[in-house]
Amino acid sequence: MASILRVNTLTDASSNNSVPMATVNQGTAKAWVNHDASASTDDSFNTSSVTDSGTGHYGLNFTSNMANAHYIGSGSNLGSSSNFATAMTSDGAVPTTGRMDYHFRNFSTVNATDQAFNRTMTHGDLA
Repeated sequence: MASILRVNTLTDASSNNSVPMATVNQGTAKAWVNHDASASTDDSFNTSSVTDSGTGHYGLNFTSNMANAHYIGSGSNLGSSSNFATAMTSDGAVPTTGRMDYHFRNFSTVNATDQAFNRTMTHGDLA
């Protein structure tokens, strides 16, 4: 049998620190993924798959759609050399509620680059 806990505010044991439930709900990542250069997923949440769209270019496909296309994404990655990329951009694609397209760029060359460890997360409202 499922149960529901209904609260407006969470507080610590001493009642000194509290946070409204809306802040907890709105502040959590709605999707995240850890994948390698070939888009093979190591671990994820609300991610049905990652598409490898070319060198350094990926698409995160959501299991549950976002409410609208006004969400934000951020990410980081790490490669095997000192010339690794840490800049994630939107890939120029128009955002959709079911997929976030992005790519990683090398800071030195500004070229899109594949790296061994890629991590992205999405914040916004679920549908």
